[in-house]
Amino acid sequence: MSQDALSLGSLIHEDMAYFDVEAETWQDVVRILAGHAIEHGYAVEGYAEDVIEREELYPTGLPTDVMKVAIPHAMVQDHVKEAAIVVGKLAHPVDFKEMGDGENDVPVEMVYMLVAKGDKHHLAVLQQLISVFATPEFMTELKAVEDPVSLKATLIDLAGKVVL
Repeated sequence: MSQDALSLGSLIHEDMAYFDVEAETWQDVVRILAGHAIEHGYAVEGYAEDVIEREELYPTGLPTDVMKVAIPHAMVQDHVKEAAIVVGKLAHPVDFKEMGDGENDVPVEMVYMLVAKGDKHHLAVLQQLISVFATPEFMTELKAVEDPVSLKATLIDLAGKVVL
């Protein structure tokens, strides 16, 4: 996979951004977003279970300012066909466990599910996303986004402003 394939711009697809996602639990959120990844050919059956298994061991809820987010992804890449990020803006907050803590609940409003093959292929993207999420002004911009085209443009713009 080329370095270019690891950029946010190449991983964010307008057909993979969903708004007003209805879910009661974080597992529901994962199953819904993984279902979209499967439907669009980025993953195959079994991907949701891979993500749930990893999320139980290593939670990804981030208690960021402005808007809480989660970045679930799988440890095993057996069910990944092509790299992508599936974004879900939730209809109402859903509790994910806090990254690095595993105990505290984080009422997540937006989920960025990374569908990627291999650790080296997603670490740079995760770093970029976390850097964006750590900047309150950037989160204010992301929270205001209401359509897939704006989401992609905003994320690419913000990622370009991040210093890693």
